[in-house]
Amino acid sequence: MTVLDADVVVVGAGISGLAAAYRLKAHGLKPLVIEQSDRVGGRMRTDRIGGYNIDAGVTILGRRYQRMRALVRELGLQHVTEAVPFTLAIDGPDRTRIYRAARPDDLLLGRNLSLKEKLSVARFGIDMFRYRRVLFHGLADHATQLDDCTAADYLRGLGTGGVGLLREVFEPGLRAAVGGDLGATSRQVLLTVVFNTLDAGFWNFREAVDLLPQALAAAVDVRRSAEVVAVGRTSTGVVIEVDERGRRQALRAHGVILAIPGRNIPDLAPWLPDWLLRPLARTEFSRLSSIHLGLRRPPDAKVVGVGFTNPDAGIGVLELEHLRAPDRTPAGKGMVSVYFVNAPGFDCVDASDAELTSRAMKIVDSRFPGMTNEVELVHRVSWPSGIALFPVGRLWEMRAVRQQLAIWSEPVDVAGDWLDGVASESALRTGEQAADRLAARLLGRTL
Repeated sequence: MTVLDADVVVVGAGISGLAAAYRLKAHGLKPLVIEQSDRVGGRMRTDRIGGYNIDAGVTILGRRYQRMRALVRELGLQHVTEAVPFTLAIDGPDRTRIYRAARPDDLLLGRNLSLKEKLSVARFGIDMFRYRRVLFHGLADHATQLDDCTAADYLRGLGTGGVGLLREVFEPGLRAAVGGDLGATSRQVLLTVVFNTLDAGFWNFREAVDLLPQALAAAVDVRRSAEVVAVGRTSTGVVIEVDERGRRQALRAHGVILAIPGRNIPDLAPWLPDWLLRPLARTEFSRLSSIHLGLRRPPDAKVVGVGFTNPDAGIGVLELEHLRAPDRTPAGKGMVSVYFVNAPGFDCVDASDAELTSRAMKIVDSRFPGMTNEVELVHRVSWPSGIALFPVGRLWEMRAVRQQLAIWSEPVDVAGDWLDGVASESALRTGEQAADRLAARLLGRTL
């Protein structure tokens, strides 16, 4: 009889892998999570430096993140969450425009937009209402009818004001959220992101976003600083080759969930079928970097975020972290973060610390004169594989993958935001969905 190390090994301790493991445990199975890093959370992690809590990837959460909010209640974390009154300023060459989340009247009734642009806003709102049942993160396979054109083409189709709406509102406001060129992404992504965030409002954790992955990791077995180098198939399940600080070990289990970037999976398990390997190999991600400036005192500002209409500068968004969520800074201090995306002639990951810091200081000083003299901490974060990209047709491709996974009989499944969308809620839901599928296969065989 083969001695098992776990019923299911989950590769990756990001929010999708941890959610998968937690769900497997609810099914009565014994999961083991293997994580290459010494920390859990993936892009939902927090760097704690000198009293500053710096959310390194995910920074804010939408009120329509239903599964995440349900997990918060189940894990007893409600007391460390609260609503966030998010206000976004858009800095253009002529003026600054200010919009509040969950307040469409700022667009429809304010003086910021032309009548033609407001008509396009109204048509956009009608489409969100029309498709509202399939715009929740985790349901992208039910919304592929919206994966028919780019966000830019869709907005142009809303009337002559759609072009201005893209240039003056959506592109500067959501550039960082989608990892770069919003106009090139599928219109489904645009509608889903706006529906779940700007239309609904935001919430956050006090202190740090990693409170959720930390709580999930405490509820399951996680092995950190261990790299999975190969996944193999056996007659009774799977074998996972692990390198743990230079020591090789073979783990055996009934099944495995690969909760890592899709393009990394073919190297680990090249024996998987083509209908899975080929779409996974085509997974693309944006490249992201950010500079976080700890300040001896906060700037005099009321807006939480600032977007910029010039995409060539490589600036995704500027956020005032001490306003975005409580307990991110020591008492009486402030923190401003500048999030970068790639731009023509500028790779934000390859850029040096000095160049990124200089760019961040310049934009902060232009928005808040004199505040760069108050900087007492500079921290950089970079993600070579940042946010999953969804050009037109990608959701159809992922729908076909999910349909095959639903009828597949092998003890393998996959999870990650690259299956569904650009949000932590997408990653979490795909982890739970993978756990449900794999549990049904394994428990069905047992019974």
